[in-house]
Amino acid sequence: MQGLSVVICTRNRVQDLTRCIYSMTNQNLSAHHNIEVIIVDDGELPMQQLDEYESILDEKGYSFIYYSKTDPGLWLSRVKAVELATMDTILFLDDDVEIPDHYFSTLLQTYRDHPDCVGVGGVAIGMENSFLGTIRCLLSFQQSLFSGKLSLSGQAGSMYNWHKARKTFKTEFQHGCNMSFKKEAIQDLKPVPWLKSYSVGEDIFMSRIALNKGQLYINPELKLIHHESPASRDNLEDVAYTRVLNHVHLLKDKHSGPIGYLALLWTTLYLILRERPKKNYPAIKGYKKGLKQIFSRQLI
Repeated sequence: MQGLSVVICTRNRVQDLTRCIYSMTNQNLSAHHNIEVIIVDDGELPMQQLDEYESILDEKGYSFIYYSKTDPGLWLSRVKAVELATMDTILFLDDDVEIPDHYFSTLLQTYRDHPDCVGVGGVAIGMENSFLGTIRCLLSFQQSLFSGKLSLSGQAGSMYNWHKARKTFKTEFQHGCNMSFKKEAIQDLKPVPWLKSYSVGEDIFMSRIALNKGQLYINPELKLIHHESPASRDNLEDVAYTRVLNHVHLLKDKHSGPIGYLALLWTTLYLILRERPKKNYPAIKGYKKGLKQIFSRQLI
């Protein structure tokens, strides 16, 4: 069915989620558009809260689907959301974002303006680097010189320059806090063994799948507020380790040559050095564990 499925994958963030949903009810989209809101929950929301969501969304003319799952993990939530979605376009929003009143209409217009488009992403307000920060990211291979490209080590740091764009541009990846796809481009999503718990790089992986069906774009007019509640419920060591390990898997999936793995080695060494002055020993330990995996024969 033509329309928009708005998906929020969440767990135990009622305040954030409520703020996000209320921002959807202020959209200036005309009434003839079909909108459904899907919450995929790794926890379980109180019935009173669900009744509130259903009431305010129904008043706006949006349908509402709530699914509580037992297998945790963001990637599995994405997979389930695609199964549940009935509209031809799927928008993924983080539970801690707020969208402006033109967001839905601008998003759908971007798809109409670009017939080859299978995915459109936006920009998080405040997500930007200083000049020196950009230099550091470039030298540590966390960022590419080109806004729509991943770095040599497969990092998505280029998104920190997206706020500078003045018009829609092509990209090879989107940012998971506000990314959208044509359902047909991602309808075959399956569970992935290495995308568990804190699914670092899952937005890159999903973007790569969609690219097989068409072109991805970033529209800088799709700006939202990302409140950035704690990024992970896992411990710092596990997060750091996963950050390295998952990028090894992404390089493997891309059939990267030695340069990609060497660049990731350099990026990881930089991240270790960056954490030393902060005495962030759990993260340092995690990055060191990740170093051992970069050239592991089991992975590459």
